[in-house]
Amino acid sequence: MVEGNDIKKAHEEIQKKISLMLPEKWDSLYLYASVVERAGSLQTGEMFFYYFPKGVLRKKPINVYEIPSRFNIDEKQYSNFVNDLYNSIKNLRKVCIEEGEKPWSEITITIEKVKYKAIYGYEDLNTNLFNHDERHIIWRYKYLGVPYQSLNRVERDIINEYMRRPEERTYTYEQSIYSKDSNKKLEKVKSIEKNLEFVTEDKIKEMEFKSTHVPKNQLLK
Repeated sequence: MVEGNDIKKAHEEIQKKISLMLPEKWDSLYLYASVVERAGSLQTGEMFFYYFPKGVLRKKPINVYEIPSRFNIDEKQYSNFVNDLYNSIKNLRKVCIEEGEKPWSEITITIEKVKYKAIYGYEDLNTNLFNHDERHIIWRYKYLGVPYQSLNRVERDIINEYMRRPEERTYTYEQSIYSKDSNKKLEKVKSIEKNLEFVTEDKIKEMEFKSTHVPKNQLLK
């Protein structure tokens, strides 16, 4: 895959927006997003996003959609930032296509220590064997280290079926994180809008979430 300056810049933009959305220090972060092409050039997708707080034993990841309630941040405003991040991910996909690459349908982003990694997947999600809830279970098992023993019978059946399938074709992009201060705590959690002024100076368009809310998951448009 070609890794030109435009692709690198798109990844750096994603890094910045991710880091500034987290109002506490963290050790590692894991994000999944999909972009599905529908009839009439309509794009839909989903995104889930977890991080492990710094200084806490790696036991339970924090779901990014819990941040407004955990830190008393305006939920509607924070949803705008989530949508803006998802738009940046769709922009990355657009840039990749403009560089002549095959369109990817899903991406997993991990940030561990000073390494940023993006794993592109090319499955046809319109015909995929697993629905979005099942993909969520599989992804959490693969990337968040959810123990197999902790899964219920239905979840284990999903994982077993996934493990029987041929390995999916993927491509991995890596680079160092854009700044040494990526884990810097926001000075005032309630003033997150101020910390994101550079993101919103072009006035982020408020978007409506498509489809119903799924626990620990968010469907996006």
